Amino acid sequence: MAEQSNQLVHLVDFQRILKNYKPSLEILDLMQNNKLVIVAGPSGSGRNTIINTLLMTGKYSFLVTDTTRKPRINNGVLEENDKAYWFKSEQEFIRGLKNGAYVEAAIIPNQQVSGVSIVALANAAKRGTIAITDIDIHGCDSIKSFSDSAVPIFILPPDFPEWMRRLDGRGAMDPAEKRRRLISAAEEIELALHRSYFKFIVNWDLRVTTEALHQHIISGDFGELEQANAHVHAEQLLADLNEQLQM
Repeated sequence: MAEQSNQLVHLVDFQRILKNYKPSLEILDLMQNNKLVIVAGPSGSGRNTIINTLLMTGKYSFLVTDTTRKPRINNGVLEENDKAYWFKSEQEFIRGLKNGAYVEAAIIPNQQVSGVSIVALANAAKRGTIAITDIDIHGCDSIKSFSDSAVPIFILPPDFPEWMRRLDGRGAMDPAEKRRRLISAAEEIELALHRSYFKFIVNWDLRVTTEALHQHIISGDFGELEQANAHVHAEQLLADLNEQLQM
């Protein structure tokens, strides 16, 4: 019964609405007049740490995602709204989608729908901060399909041995789980390399990387040579990953 409760009751409705979903003109205007930074990257790249470091400057606002899943109990404490998520009923989410009230939204393996709402974007604009959120590549595709003003960043880990040390340093990980993450990482990097809109950032050192990224975001200049070198780095990581996965 518990497994059944995780399934979307209105899955067909969500699939129909999201197939040709477009955000409202209000959202498009907000995105045109305010920076929206969307960050992707594989496990162990330091994506979330970089976002959190930028948030600590007070110059950024994280866009908390709406989700249809129920709050969970973590370490004996029930999840609250405006922490990791805003919890919405399926009916509420459907109404929002019909009104074009989401920057983007996606079905996550038939169990929940998640998306960034206009409320989160408007709140960032009111505070005079740069809106930032982490998102997968398909979400980036969706946003870039209707907005040229969004700034898509793809965070790359350092050289392969250091990346593996960082992953292993997170604590004991089941070999099957590590392999799953590496397969996912290879897929993400390969997809990113085929997206001309991504700005690649290599996370060699957290402080240096975060400061440089902020300056790039403010200026809008990510440097042609720096991007060319980052692409070469991404290709080498992908080659190392594929070699590791074949062992």
